[in-house]
Amino acid sequence: MSVTGPGHGAWGDAVGAYVLGALPTEECAGFQAHLTVCQACRDDVADLQAAADALPASVPQVAPPAALKERIMAVVESEAALLAAAGERADRPAAPAAAPARARGRRRLLSGFTMRPALAAACAVALLVAGGVAGALLRGGSPEVRTVTAQVDRAQAPGASVRLQVRDGRGTLVAERMPPPPRGRVYQVWLKRPGGDPQPTAVLWSVRRDGSAQVAVPGSLDGVEAVLVTDEPPGGSEVPSKAPVITAQPA
Repeated sequence: MSVTGPGHGAWGDAVGAYVLGALPTEECAGFQAHLTVCQACRDDVADLQAAADALPASVPQVAPPAALKERIMAVVESEAALLAAAGERADRPAAPAAAPARARGRRRLLSGFTMRPALAAACAVALLVAGGVAGALLRGGSPEVRTVTAQVDRAQAPGASVRLQVRDGRGTLVAERMPPPPRGRVYQVWLKRPGGDPQPTAVLWSVRRDGSAQVAVPGSLDGVEAVLVTDEPPGGSEVPSKAPVITAQPA
């Protein structure tokens, strides 16, 4: 069982919103600081991040039909109106008395979703992406995946294995036996183009308890010389503070 840290009661329900990018800006810094002291929340973020990252990276982006967006947004608005009318606790079922602690944590995680309007919109976006994925598959399946073995700094990550999967110009880092970042730090993804310095991205991540991770590299890899990963302070950095622990060359 993961150990909870100080403030878990206040921040435990924010995991889902954080992973989907729907946590209000003014709350992000506080939640990221909480991650540095709460193993349970770090585990939950790592568990959910792989699924969230896989959506945009799985196939090329396809615009869904306008009617699909209209139907989804109608449902979102209807549910929001019903919740507002029914009261704050209307969507919170009573938990069974003998439920395991981990299951209770999952329910708390999910119960926080419907209470955040921004998260409802993010879920709608996820459904739109899923609709685009289905459309792409119906149009002829997913494109070929090219795999590049990444270089790993053995001093920082002994025994780790990392590869970069490239599909239609977009990349996903897949790590195995990767150690978690040092205490109070997070992994950050950087993109380096020829003749330039590494540019920061907003992708901050950790690993699952078994050392695995699947991280979507933001944007297109066209013109990218190297995808780098360093460990940085919570919230990330504008300039790398350490040598890369992972270096992957897409070309």
